[in-house]
Parts: sequence; C-alpha cells; structure tokens
Amino acid sequence: MVQYKPMARDFIPKIRGYSLSDFHDFDSCVFKFLVKHDLDKKYEIGKGSPQMALGVLLDRAIKEIHRNRDKGSYKAPIDRLVNSVKYASELIIKEEKASNKHPNFSTAVVEFFSEDIIKTAEDVLRKYLTDAKDSFRKAILDIDFCKKIIEIDKEKYVLWGGPDTLEMGKDGTPEIIDYKSRLDLTKGKQNMDMDLMPKLYTLLLQEELLGKGFKKARFKVVFWQDPKDESFSEVFELEDLSKIEEIFKEKIKKIIANKEISFCMLPFCEACNNEKADEYVEMLEGMGYSLG
Repeated sequence: MVQYKPMARDFIPKIRGYSLSDFHDFDSCVFKFLVKHDLDKKYEIGKGSPQMALGVLLDRAIKEIHRNRDKGSYKAPIDRLVNSVKYASELIIKEEKASNKHPNFSTAVVEFFSEDIIKTAEDVLRKYLTDAKDSFRKAILDIDFCKKIIEIDKEKYVLWGGPDTLEMGKDGTPEIIDYKSRLDLTKGKQNMDMDLMPKLYTLLLQEELLGKGFKKARFKVVFWQDPKDESFSEVFELEDLSKIEEIFKEKIKKIIANKEISFCMLPFCEACNNEKADEYVEMLEGMGYSLG
C-alpha cells in the first residue's frame, strides 16, 4: 500500500502542506483558501450533497474490491461485488464516528447515505462492472494517503493527496485512476481539471512506480457514468518530473507571498457566504493578513 510514513526529521507544520483542492481554492477564491487552509476550517464550512455522497460511496466501493483481491474479489460474481457499496457505507460511517476530529472528511456526506443513494450507487457499480467484465483493470497496489516533500528556499513543504486506484493498463502501463461521478456528464467533462490533477497525482506516485521498475505511467479519469470514455488521460515519463515539480513550487511561492484577503463573492462560495465570514476575517487579520 502506498502510504506516507512520517519520520521525526520530516516534521513539517500542517500549514505548509498543500493538496489539489488547496491550489484550486486559491485560484478561485483567496478567502475560501485562507479559511480552509490557514484557519483549518475545511470541514466546518464544507457542505455535502447526495451527489457527493454517491461519488464517495462508489470510490470507496471500488477500492474495497481491489483491497480484497487476495480473497477472491476479482473472481466473485457481480451481484456479490455490488454489495461492496453497502460495506463501504458502513465503513465510512464507522470511521466518521471513530475519528477524534469532528467535523471530518466524512461528516459532510454520511448524512446523505440514504437507501436511495445506496441503491443508486449499487446500480451504477453494477453497470460499470457489467460493461468492464472483459476489461476490468487489476490493481498494482493499494493507495492510501500520499505525500511528497519538496524544498523551497531551504524550507520544506508537503504536497499531499492521491487518486483512487493504481491499476494495470491493457498495454502494461500502470494507470493512475481517479474515478468521477457526475450527474451532468457533459458539464462534468467540460469542467474537468486535466492540467494540475494529472501532474500532481503522478508526481505523488513517481517514487513508488520507479521503485517497481516502471518508466512511465498513464493518468486517467474514469467516469462512473461513462467508463468507456478514455479520452481523459495523459502519459508521463517518470524518470524526470522536475518541470512538473517546479510548477507546484511556483504555485506555493505565490501562495505564501500573498498577504491580502480577497473575495470571489459568488453565490455558491462556501466561505464568502458563510455566517461566520466576518469572524474569519478577524482571525486572518490576527495572523497578519489584510483586506485587499
């Protein structure tokens, strides 16, 4: 399993860690980024939805299918594999309750784990497995939480996150897969990030893949509602991703150089429209930020 194992010398303050969502937030709304990242209010202002819950269930279900491959999951009948959705919901609910931090990642979605959502997820998974019956990609290894330490001006920073699975492609090229569930498939495809996401997730898995002897990898988005669309993919040469690493270093430099609070003021922004927005501004001003 790909999982970051911290060492004492690797201790880096949480505020110097950045995920794909952090980069997206900074580009779309600086205030949202600062509230979620610097104030660590990500799960307090985050709102779930049935659509989000559906995606979380499906992603966890496919991970559990791969994780149980040694127990015969790859040879199991589809009806049995579909039960992984219910199993996934139970695991997520259990993990949410057991977490020492509330709210947490799962808090925003567990309330939407209704019978209808679970049934919908089961139907989507059944169709996916039926369509992929003869081309189901097996996992190379399991992915948990990935981190990569980078250095900027003699200070250490962390890139973190990760895709859903790492599977073997038909041509023997490892495929870094991020599954996406979209009710509005056309809009979802139009808005899909095929710039930063492929670069970051490939960079996070670079060392692991090189260690297993692979020289290149394919990043791919797989849509649950259209799994045969393989156009959302990009192949990377793994031996030199220095230019890609530099892209994220420059983004981090831009972020840490910023000392102003600016707002997008869009009607759907979870930070700009939050009832505690004024309180968050005061907290940020106490950290040295000023209104732009």
